[in-house]
Amino acid sequence: MAYTLVTPYRWETYLDDPYSKYARLAGRRFTGGTIDGPIAPSMTDVPRGQTMIVNGTTVTLTQTPSQDDLAAASYYFLGGHEYVISNEQAAVLIAAGYSDYVTIIV
Repeated sequence: MAYTLVTPYRWETYLDDPYSKYARLAGRRFTGGTIDGPIAPSMTDVPRGQTMIVNGTTVTLTQTPSQDDLAAASYYFLGGHEYVISNEQAAVLIAAGYSDYVTIIV
């Protein structure tokens, strides 16, 4: 049986560090710039993929993985992508609590 994995993402309007290289609209906070706000999310919010790094049976989410972390991992799934994964990989992700992102291919 095969599975698909769609890596998680989160919406970001404003980062804790507005001068980060990952900040959009640096230094300009929008009122209501969220999914439920009056300003359209497409104008303010950016979906950012989160990478899933697997070491044995431990799964870690990170937005900015380092090459060293990826090299040391058993395997990883880069954020913002869809993957076809094995039964063993699916079992690890489901056991770690990420079943919402795993779907059986029928």
